[in-house]
Amino acid sequence: MDMTEILKNQSKETRCYIMSAIMIFEGFKKIDALTEYFGKWNLETLGLTKEDMERFPMPDYTQVVSHLKPISDTKVRDWIITNTYAPVLQSKRADALKTFRIFCSDLCWDVNEIKKSTKLTEELLELSPIDGGINIEDSMINRGSRNSRGAGNGCLFALALMIVSTSIFVYAIS
Repeated sequence: MDMTEILKNQSKETRCYIMSAIMIFEGFKKIDALTEYFGKWNLETLGLTKEDMERFPMPDYTQVVSHLKPISDTKVRDWIITNTYAPVLQSKRADALKTFRIFCSDLCWDVNEIKKSTKLTEELLELSPIDGGINIEDSMINRGSRNSRGAGNGCLFALALMIVSTSIFVYAIS
């Protein structure tokens, strides 16, 4: 079974949330000639159309995480991590890496699974993160010690980023 078939086993709503997560991190990259191609490829792989995403109400960061968190299929989780981490690596931005770490921490998925996916993504793209790696455990410890007011700032940033990235994505595939 190929990845498209595996992803299509997820509800359409879940696939829209997956695409929303990807768009959050695509927003960190510069738009280039391949942006439109990868956007169309992700939609096709997820079995979605541009119209599906246009009709999907813009979720906030908390909604994205809460909807993706219960996914138990390791292949789907790997696909999500790979496709959200790739634009982080390509952006070479510290804020992108920080947001990705928070995202992984908030998902509460198996740390070793995430590390395996990120390592494979780094090898496939022949890129390394700007600060040496993903330390999900450190992110989880640090987030646990923050107060709720501090945690909210990251969500606000992610929401703003999602809105900007969605606008860029819709413009790019138009």
